[in-house]
Amino acid sequence: MSRSSLRSLLFAAVLILTAGLAFVAGAATAGPGEKTLAEVKDFTDRFNKVYEANDWKTYWGFYADDMTQYWEQGRLDIADYRPYWEKQLADGTKILEVKWADPAYHVSEANDAAVAAYRIYTKMRQTDGTIVASWHQETDVLFKRNGRWQVVHLHDSPAPDDAQKR
Repeated sequence: MSRSSLRSLLFAAVLILTAGLAFVAGAATAGPGEKTLAEVKDFTDRFNKVYEANDWKTYWGFYADDMTQYWEQGRLDIADYRPYWEKQLADGTKILEVKWADPAYHVSEANDAAVAAYRIYTKMRQTDGTIVASWHQETDVLFKRNGRWQVVHLHDSPAPDDAQKR
């Protein structure tokens, strides 16, 4: 083999090795974001399943102590929201069914903040015994603090009629 052919072969081998290392490095950098996205999806799934199960002790653990919320009745913080729900539950309110659809997620580059937005359907028995079912649009803002995800803000609005039919 000639010297120029050997150099060309060596150059090609270096290029292939470099491309391979770049591919592996790219996959490694994508890992933390994918892991975080999986954590956020799992968090959202558990959050809604616990709500549906009426497991209030676990449900309250999903929220940060400084959580704020905005919904039809206005703005609440955790100190307002928790007693509101506890009174509703004591008076007979019960979640009967929860399902969610069309989720969209965004995770910060630092992997310590995320937003989960989705449509959520709830069916509940109210204090007077009537059953109410409705679709809403929900956005959960999550921060990862001390190694665990928490809801720091939740926005809930009734879904427009066209969004309810999908």
